[in-house]
Amino acid sequence: MAGTVVLTGSVGFLAWVRLHTLLTYFQQEEYDGSRFLSAVRRVRLFDVRASLVLLALIVVMLFMSAARMGGLWMMTAMLIAAAAISAIAWREKGYAYKKPLVMTERARRIRNLAAWFAVVPVAFTLVGALPAIIGLQLLPFTLVIANAVLKPGQQRINDGYVTEAREKLERLNPIRIGITGSFGKTTTKHIFAEVLSVSGPVFYSRGSINTVLGLTRHIRERLQWSHRYFIAEMGAYGIGSIRRLCDFVHPNYGIVTAIGDAHTERFGSVENIARAKCELVEDVCERGGTAIVSTQVLAYAPFADARNKYGERVVSVGPEEGADIRVVSATLEQADWVIVLEDRREGHAKNGQPATLRYELPLLGEHNIVNSALAVAAAWIIDPSIADRIPLVTPDVEQVPHRLQKRESPGQALVLDDAYNANEAGFRNAVAVAAELAKQRGGRAILVTPGIAELGIEHDRVHAKLGEYTADLADMVYAVNPSRIAAFTGALAANGKPAIEVASFADARKALESEAKPEDVVLYENDLPDLLEERRLL
Repeated sequence: MAGTVVLTGSVGFLAWVRLHTLLTYFQQEEYDGSRFLSAVRRVRLFDVRASLVLLALIVVMLFMSAARMGGLWMMTAMLIAAAAISAIAWREKGYAYKKPLVMTERARRIRNLAAWFAVVPVAFTLVGALPAIIGLQLLPFTLVIANAVLKPGQQRINDGYVTEAREKLERLNPIRIGITGSFGKTTTKHIFAEVLSVSGPVFYSRGSINTVLGLTRHIRERLQWSHRYFIAEMGAYGIGSIRRLCDFVHPNYGIVTAIGDAHTERFGSVENIARAKCELVEDVCERGGTAIVSTQVLAYAPFADARNKYGERVVSVGPEEGADIRVVSATLEQADWVIVLEDRREGHAKNGQPATLRYELPLLGEHNIVNSALAVAAAWIIDPSIADRIPLVTPDVEQVPHRLQKRESPGQALVLDDAYNANEAGFRNAVAVAAELAKQRGGRAILVTPGIAELGIEHDRVHAKLGEYTADLADMVYAVNPSRIAAFTGALAANGKPAIEVASFADARKALESEAKPEDVVLYENDLPDLLEERRLL
C-alpha cells in the first residue's frame, strides 16, 4: 500500500508539471481546443517516458508474482518506478521554450481547474499501473475541458475589457489608421509610426499585436490624451476578422501592404485572403476615409472592385506606371535606399508637375521599398504639411526587430535576424540580401530556416521553388526540423546543395559557433514557434 501511495504521488507530481508543459502549447494555439488536440498528435505531446516506466513496472510485477516474491520486493519495484517518474517530471520542469508560458489570469484559471480534473486520472494509479498509463494520456483533455467550462465567464471578462477599451478610444478620439496585408504590415507599421510622429504623438503596439484582445490591452494600459494618432495592425484569421477589428477601431484611414499565399492553410485560397483583407478598404471608404494600397493588391478582384466603386478614396502606391503615388526610382547607395515618390493624383501637381518626395531608408531588402513607400505616402496624405520634414526622419528609422535586422559583433559573422518573416517574397529577398552581403565581405552566405508555415496545399510547391532559389545563392543551408520541409531539402539536394539537418535553431546556433567565420553572413529565416519547430518526447 505504501508503494502505491508513493507511486501515485510521483504521478501526481508529473501531472502538475505536465499541465504546465501542455498549457504552454495550448496558449500558443490561442486556447483553441481542436487545434491543440491536433498539436498533441503532431508535436507528440502524449506521454511516452513515464508510460514506459509503468509498463516496465507491470512486467516486473508479473514476474515477481509468478516467482512468488514477497511484498517487500514489489514495494521496492514501485519505489524505483516512482523515483524514475519523479526524475522525468523534474527534467521536464526545466524545459525551455522560445515562447514561454505567460501565466495570465486566464491561464492560471485554466491550469487550476484542469488540476482538479486531473485528480481523477491521477487516482487511476491507485488501481494499478495500466490505469495510470491511461490517466497520463488523458491530461491534455483536462485543459480543453477546463477551458470549455470557463469559456462563458472568460467571454464576459473579455467583453468588459473590450467595452472599456472601445469607450476609451472613443473618448480620446485620435485619428485612427488600420494596417493589414498578407505580409509587410508590421514593418510598414513601424516605419509609418516613426514618419507620422513628425506630425504629432503616435500610439501603436510594438511587435505583431493585431487582434481585438491584443489591441484592447494596449489601449487600456497605454493610450493617452496626448496621442494624436492611433495605428492598429489588423490580423485576419478568416473572412470577417478585419470587419470585426474595424467595428472596434473605426479607422479613418487604411493601409494594405500585399496579398500572398501566407496563411493559405487558414483561408483555403488566396482569393479568400484578398476578400478578408479588402474588408479594411471597404470599411474605411464607407466612412468617407482614404485607403492606401500597394498596386500589387489591385490584381485581385475585391480590390479592383473597391477601386471602381470608391474611386479616388483608394490610392495606389508602387513602382507600376499606373500607380497614383509611384516609386519612380529606388537606388541602393552604400547601405541605404534612396527612394523617390511622385504623386500623380489629379489636383496634386505643383507648377504643372507631379509633386515629388525624395527620402533615404537604412533598412535592408527590396521589399522595404514598397513597405516604406506605403508608410511615407500614407503620412504624406494624412498630413501634407510634413512633406518637407519626412526626409529628415527616414534616414534614422530604426531596424524592425527580427525583420532582416543586422547584428554584428567584432570577430564574429554578420547575423541577419529575419525570424519574424513568414512569406515567400520576404524569404527570397532575405536570401538575396545575405548572398550580396557575403559577397561584399568575401565570406559565405549561411541560411538557417525551418521553412514557412500555414501554406496549406501550397506547402510543397512553395518550398520546392524556395529550395531551387536558395541553392543558387546560399553556400550552406541548415534545415530546421527537415521532416516538415522535404520539398525544400529535396530541391536543395537536386541542385547540388544538400542541407545540413538539425532538430532546432538551438542546434544550428551551436554548430555555427565553430563553423561560422567572421567574414560569413548567417541568415536566420523565419523562426517558427515551439509547435512547429520540434517534436517533444514527454
